[in-house]
Amino acid sequence: MSTRKTLSGVAMAVLFMGCRAAIASSCAPALSDVDVKDGFKVEADCGFPVRTLDRMTTGLSRAAKAAGLSNVQMVSLARAANVILSAVYGQSSRIDRKTDTPVTNIEPLIEHLAEQLRAQPDVDLVAEAQQWAARYEDLLRRRSIARSSDPLEVQVNEALGRVDLEGASKRLGTLLAEKQETQQVFAARCYEAAEIELLRFSPLNALPFLEKAYALQPENADIATAFADTLREQREFERAAPIYHTLLSRYQVLAQEKPAAYQPRIARTQEKLGNLYVGLQRPKEAEVAYLRALEIYWALARQDPAAYGPAVAETFDNLGVLYRDTQRLQEAADAYREALSIDRALAYRDPKTYKPEIATTLNDLAILYDAAQRTSDAEKAYRESLNIQRALVRGNPAAYRPALARTLNNLGNLYSAMQRHEEAEHAYKEALTIRQQLGRESPALYRPDVARTLTNLGALYRATQRPAAAKQAYQDALQIYRALARDNPTAYQPDEARTLNNLGVLFSHTGRPREAEDAYRNALDLYRTLSRDDPMAYRQDEARTLGNLGALFSQFRRPREAEQARREAARLLDATQAP
Repeated sequence: MSTRKTLSGVAMAVLFMGCRAAIASSCAPALSDVDVKDGFKVEADCGFPVRTLDRMTTGLSRAAKAAGLSNVQMVSLARAANVILSAVYGQSSRIDRKTDTPVTNIEPLIEHLAEQLRAQPDVDLVAEAQQWAARYEDLLRRRSIARSSDPLEVQVNEALGRVDLEGASKRLGTLLAEKQETQQVFAARCYEAAEIELLRFSPLNALPFLEKAYALQPENADIATAFADTLREQREFERAAPIYHTLLSRYQVLAQEKPAAYQPRIARTQEKLGNLYVGLQRPKEAEVAYLRALEIYWALARQDPAAYGPAVAETFDNLGVLYRDTQRLQEAADAYREALSIDRALAYRDPKTYKPEIATTLNDLAILYDAAQRTSDAEKAYRESLNIQRALVRGNPAAYRPALARTLNNLGNLYSAMQRHEEAEHAYKEALTIRQQLGRESPALYRPDVARTLTNLGALYRATQRPAAAKQAYQDALQIYRALARDNPTAYQPDEARTLNNLGVLFSHTGRPREAEDAYRNALDLYRTLSRDDPMAYRQDEARTLGNLGALFSQFRRPREAEQARREAARLLDATQAP
């Protein structure tokens, strides 16, 4: 998960100038992001009632357990909780430390993040929490501007200060139902109602309010940005695109007189357009948008590297992913190297944030080097990544063991391809040990990784003439894949079929024809099922397994069956190559 996230417009300014300035001058309660093995613990109470905070950690620990979160996900949740706690409690003048109301209201929000992490294991909770904090600070700032003498206005503000989002929503709903003073006031209230729904993590409920606000005040950049962002996050790309283009045109005009104020907004909007075009599978337009954003961010970073260096690195990352996914591997490597050089500079000031980024980028870069057969460069990148990750694991094993295991497994793949078998085995075994530990802690998340490393070891043992060890590794992997395929056949039947085929090859080469035939036939049954649903993806695998079965029949003098398998494989390959 990338921690190098950038926000937009007013939200960015509020988060970095408002929220963080408040945090620097006062204390906010915080959870430990290291000691999570047995549940959440309070790291700093800042004078708030200890029993209240303990009750919160108990509730969050229960929610995390119910969601089946792994230790690394617990770390992510703790960090996200700390961002939200800081946004709410960072301004001591606004919070009564004797009351537990805000904590009580914050707890369900963090529990929602835990549930979101269960449903989407790759979601960046820290980025979600940062966006929440920015939105909360922005809403409080705008609500502080007196709009009318209606007592409900005061009650909305009081409810927001307590993080009573449901209460604030109901009172604001009452205000919206009343006769509005002006169209501008109605649009502002609709926008605030939308922000409250977004703070409640209810984007679908926010969209109608945003649509009304935008229809009334399309020239309001904050409303337009929030509307387009929410549409894009809901994957309504076609609706979001024209709003971004309108914003972009407006900023470009305004930047002619006030470049310092509007160039960052142009860059951020271009970056969002790049992300949108990726979602629309329009890579050329995505590339143009990213490059335009990059040009502006570079100029801004020369003046203020601390503020805009992360944005430059993030845009290079986006370009790297785009080039990698469109098979432009050299350009992808160039983009990752640029991001890496910036992360190295940023790490001098903020090692906690950017050391993990460096390790991740090095791993991604090594994969590209390996694909380009630059094995020496790949090994060097993997080795540096491992050195960083080992240090990170010593400080916080719960957070960084999965990344360490991934890099070790990748390094094992590299050494295996280079026929440096002893080093490959050492890397695989260390990766397997970590992944098995993780699998015991969180089976649903990490058993697939255990099976992948076992499969890699099986191939290594087969290549180094250790059939018994290869058989054991393959069979252990197969047992895991079969269990996973019972719950999710679409995701894991291909792995089950591939492992069966590998077992067939092993048995065939070690003079066990009956077991080889059984493995091939079981693999074929699976591939035929998969091919019916997705022939383009699985016909070649089906043909390859048929070829293996035909070779087995030829080897053991079953010519009629060998010829039948050969013809069926050829037919499948012809069908695959047909236009």
